[in-house]
Amino acid sequence: MSVSAADRHATGSTAPESYLEVGFNYRMTDLQAAVGIVQLGRLAEMVARRRELAARYREGLAGIPGLRAVTDPPYGQTNYQSFWVALPEDFPMGRDELLAYLAKRGVSARRGIMAAHLEPAYAGARAGELPATEWLTRNSLILPLFHAMTEADQDQVIEALCAAAEG
Repeated sequence: MSVSAADRHATGSTAPESYLEVGFNYRMTDLQAAVGIVQLGRLAEMVARRRELAARYREGLAGIPGLRAVTDPPYGQTNYQSFWVALPEDFPMGRDELLAYLAKRGVSARRGIMAAHLEPAYAGARAGELPATEWLTRNSLILPLFHAMTEADQDQVIEALCAAAEG
């Protein structure tokens, strides 16, 4: 990534990260494995909490006409690793402007669905027509979601996004 998540959050930057080259790192340290084993014992609780928060987001954002939020697919249930929304065509501001607006209000959102074929690492690769993917890349963002998120944290996000929708 061109900028780490920690650096982006620390500076309050809304500049999206980009992927300049293809890279792989499949190694896990012993410490990461130990923490992971402990966390697996809490997995059901953590996923349940994320699902509660996702439902609360959907309820809190339901008043924004045309806003599309991630939901469970018809064939299963998501763990809500992230919570993305797609802005309606008539939203008062574009995605990047909205990210800046949210950042000024203390909400660290980031760009949403990313089309790999538009990243610099794949600049020379051929891609077919992907209009839906490219539309989502331009119009979606990921809202903060973590199992320890408080209702006050989430209210701050919901209120900021609703205020942005009002123009």
